[in-house]
Amino acid sequence: MIKQSFLALFAITAFGAGQTAGGTVGYEPIYITDGQYTATLKQRAHRWLLQPLRGEQVEVVDHSAACGSRAPVPKGLWYVSQDSHGQTQLIAPSVTPLPAGFPQHVALRACGSGGDGLALYVPPVALNWINDFVGSVLIDD
Repeated sequence: MIKQSFLALFAITAFGAGQTAGGTVGYEPIYITDGQYTATLKQRAHRWLLQPLRGEQVEVVDHSAACGSRAPVPKGLWYVSQDSHGQTQLIAPSVTPLPAGFPQHVALRACGSGGDGLALYVPPVALNWINDFVGSVLIDD
């Protein structure tokens, strides 16, 4: 009897843990540092956290008006790649929700450099690190 009560209590707890207050199941992605991404951008704070393979993470902050982007880049995981001209860009995988009309590719440019189209302007030291060591970026807030 005690064993059955314990199993019933466990099942109810496990079922309830997967639901939100509204009674629906939440499917927000959970990202693991160093496993799925090696850099994080806190957009509002203009703060890049770069996670090297060894040692402490490196923080790069730049509040210059020449850094950031005109339109906020949607939160989520973005892959680092190069466009057809060899310029660094971010590509949104299918798990990253994009607003209607938002492009799947966002150019990465050094702060203060020119360019056309949507771009995310990054401090040069962070852009160099991303080019050399980063395969994916988590964009937050």
